[in-house]
Amino acid sequence: MAPTAIVLHGTTSAGKSSIAKALQATAPVPAFHISLDAFVTMSNRRDMRSDAERAQAYSIHCENLRTTLARVVQTHFDIVLDLVLRDEVQMDACLNVLRGRPTYVVRVWAPLDVLEERERSRDDRAPGMAREQVGHPAYRRAYDLEVDTSLCNPEEGAVAVRRLIGSI
Repeated sequence: MAPTAIVLHGTTSAGKSSIAKALQATAPVPAFHISLDAFVTMSNRRDMRSDAERAQAYSIHCENLRTTLARVVQTHFDIVLDLVLRDEVQMDACLNVLRGRPTYVVRVWAPLDVLEERERSRDDRAPGMAREQVGHPAYRRAYDLEVDTSLCNPEEGAVAVRRLIGSI
């Protein structure tokens, strides 16, 4: 089976990282969990002195993400890409890097009240992030699958994705 790319796209606290870990645990070959969050945490937004610096840092994070994707695409490893991206140009740029392999784009979501409860229970989330993101047009794109994480646990979400790609 050719190496695949699974793109988990959705708002903060939707459960993307949890499903990504479950997908890694059930991957038929080693899988890289690549997350924009890993790059974003390289800088501290509070340290940025201006909107221009924040924009520059965001651009660097997205470029680093695409560069990493391009390197892993050249291997036999599966890719599980975990994205909150609302910037459709950046989202499409990531998908373009993955075009050389079968790619499945999955919306990971939950109702707003569930997202907000998860947000409150986590130390690494600022209140209001989910509410700000949930109605964004970027999350109305065409998906190969949608997983409502209020109705399933991460392992069940991973099984739904594996069924989609035919690996179970």
